[in-house]
Amino acid sequence: MELYGGSKCQTSEVSDASSFQGFDAYKRELLHDAFAYPNGAYEAWWRANALFPERAVSERLAMAEQAIRELLAEGLIVLIRDEDDPQGSEIPRSDTEEVLKRFDTWEVAYEGIKVHFTSTSAGDKLVNEGGTPEGTSTAG
Repeated sequence: MELYGGSKCQTSEVSDASSFQGFDAYKRELLHDAFAYPNGAYEAWWRANALFPERAVSERLAMAEQAIRELLAEGLIVLIRDEDDPQGSEIPRSDTEEVLKRFDTWEVAYEGIKVHFTSTSAGDKLVNEGGTPEGTSTAG
């Protein structure tokens, strides 16, 4: 890409987040966190920031989105609006893709956290049995 002064600027593509070394362990940690208590979606991004500081911010956000998408697809978590009423505020599966694309899903605003994730009974069972989400290994 050429800038105004004629200098060149390199651009980088965001890699497939699930191919990052450590992604499997990161995804397991998110499931264990969701088992313990509902987490704000932003916490998945913050965890990626802490675990992968060498990655670009865009890659860390992509990693958080990918991990949440995979855990949703595997039926191990659900997205909710109210951590005090998980069952009454579950976001319909048909809306999750749109919700994950919204910036306010990933921020902490004055109005509070807008989207949380929590484990499902299948996620609880997997954690209790010491299993790992699909596509992950304990070697992580």
